[in-house]
Amino acid sequence: MSIETLAFGALALLVIIIFLMVYIRDVEITKKLSIYERSIEELNYQNHVLNKALKDMGTKEPIDLKALEKRMIELAKNEIQHSVVPMVTSLQDIEQIIETFKEEQTTRIDRLESRTKEMSGLASGGTSSSNEKMIVAQFSRGKSEAEIAKDLRIGIGEVDLVLKLANLK
Repeated sequence: MSIETLAFGALALLVIIIFLMVYIRDVEITKKLSIYERSIEELNYQNHVLNKALKDMGTKEPIDLKALEKRMIELAKNEIQHSVVPMVTSLQDIEQIIETFKEEQTTRIDRLESRTKEMSGLASGGTSSSNEKMIVAQFSRGKSEAEIAKDLRIGIGEVDLVLKLANLK
């Protein structure tokens, strides 16, 4: 084998390798172009759909924004009436129950303090003034004389006398 044959073979091999590289590159580019083509077709389809939707919207009657706003406000008010107002009413009821409970506990504490003073042997004048304060306080809360007498375990006459002396009756 001569050098010319060897050179010719190398040149042929080089041409074949270049040809293969071009072919492989061509296949890759073809794949990419195919992907781009599908993307463009999808975008064209979406553009067509959007154009059709815009045309359909153009043929419909124009939307009255003022009427729509009034309707939304009306719906919001109705929703508030159906959901928020009952909750507020329930909270007010709970607040009233808690206030009543607080008053009852205050009365019980006053009564316990009174009994404690009586049991400890303190001066009876102190107990009497404590009862007077509790009678006036309970009467100002709207309790009747009979209820006050029952709560404090004293006579109705004593309750009546204290209220008269306090100018509440």
